[in-house]
Amino acid sequence: MFNRFVTSRLFVSIFFYVSFLFADTILASESSLSGLRPNIVLFLADDQSKLDHSAYGNQDVPTSVTQAFSRDALVFEKAYTGQAICAPSRSILFTGMYPLKNGCYINHTAIRPGLKTLPAYLRELGYDVLLIGKSHIKPMDQFPWNEWMQSIKKEGYPRPAIPIDKVDDYLANNNKPFCLIFASEYPHGPYFKETRFDPSSINLYPFQDDNSYNRNRFSRYYASIEEKENEFSDVLKLIDKHGLNKKTIVFYADDHGMARGKFTVYDSGLNVAFMVRWPGKIIPKRTDALISFVDFLPSIIDLAGGDFKGDCNFDGKSFLGVLSGNSDFHHKFVFGVAVNQGIQNRHIFPQRSISDGRYRYIYSFNSIDNLKKLKSLNDDRLYFLRFGANKRSGVPIEELYDTKNDPYELDNLIGKIGMKKVKNNLKLELFNWMKSQGDYLNLSNSISPIFKVWRHNLDEQAEEFNYKIASKRVGVLKNKRINPHNYGK
Repeated sequence: MFNRFVTSRLFVSIFFYVSFLFADTILASESSLSGLRPNIVLFLADDQSKLDHSAYGNQDVPTSVTQAFSRDALVFEKAYTGQAICAPSRSILFTGMYPLKNGCYINHTAIRPGLKTLPAYLRELGYDVLLIGKSHIKPMDQFPWNEWMQSIKKEGYPRPAIPIDKVDDYLANNNKPFCLIFASEYPHGPYFKETRFDPSSINLYPFQDDNSYNRNRFSRYYASIEEKENEFSDVLKLIDKHGLNKKTIVFYADDHGMARGKFTVYDSGLNVAFMVRWPGKIIPKRTDALISFVDFLPSIIDLAGGDFKGDCNFDGKSFLGVLSGNSDFHHKFVFGVAVNQGIQNRHIFPQRSISDGRYRYIYSFNSIDNLKKLKSLNDDRLYFLRFGANKRSGVPIEELYDTKNDPYELDNLIGKIGMKKVKNNLKLELFNWMKSQGDYLNLSNSISPIFKVWRHNLDEQAEEFNYKIASKRVGVLKNKRINPHNYGK
């Protein structure tokens, strides 16, 4: 009995001692990348869907460079932006906050006054921080880059190019750790007029109409993707040329989706390509860890040796534990926002969404069914609410998709047997998050304000964008527009 008791106690002691050492090893390993102060490179493509990558299974697209890069990288299957528009998506990356909190949830508008951004954080940590290429963020005085190397015109090309020669000169003369943000203008339209891709061979997605317009457009879009790949190749070659490969962590991402992606809250808009390479430090593989663009800034602050936890304003958190290979879990949920004011195809149709990595729940505040509940409203405002609802007349108040078994989100599971608990749980989490963000919408108030925007106002004619309203409504909102910064945190 005594021997069994001693043996038992000895086993328990050894178990806890080994567990303690093992836990210590995990904690040390999870933070092993923290403070290593590598050079940091982010290459950001403009308007390319994750679906349009051979690294993610589409072998028809010309993405050989990112395909090769993916073999040496940690490839994220479930990386998400918080809003599928250029300015909001970039503002998320550079503030660590979702759109409603950072204030840029309408395209072409600014972040909130006083917010600290990526270049400010990293410059305090001794980094040179350069923006190379497209900006699409405001105001520039809140983004204190050491230098902004603007895109340059390239004869015969539909969009300006990354100034790769200037970057080459910088790297030849630099002796500081650096963070280079390469913001490509490609494959964003306008696309190349001439293309080597045959429209008849294009494989369109199930949510797209199969017609000559889409086929021709995609054949030219492929040519622009190819040019983006060339730019990314030039960046990788520069890193090799200057012997920086093992000293540099390289992030590749698309800012948001394009096909049924831009301006939407579907996975095709929010689930983005995201890959990270650091030879000798990051093991090449694939991960299902659920991450968001709000995590990018805390993660690179962590890499640079800063205290990202000291900033309670961040919505994100460092994912170095995932990069080090010790975890495939990061967030339980990620969130999405859509606001269609301030874009060419302007209208009022705010949406919010949540994903747990498998199920996506969407709530559309200005759906026709919601609009029917209105008792009374100013006639001009009601006109534009109805205009937006009619434009999206086929969209219900609620949608729920199983993105594992229905990756193109074609089968709305709302009302289906066995889905009520999933829907209710996601809906509760979504509206709790909205409250925490200071959202101007909730279940009891689904009426969107008319926002001040930098361009593309609702009450103007814009025939060049096929936007036409009743002539008596032109200019009626002049004194009724609300500053978008009046809402949120």
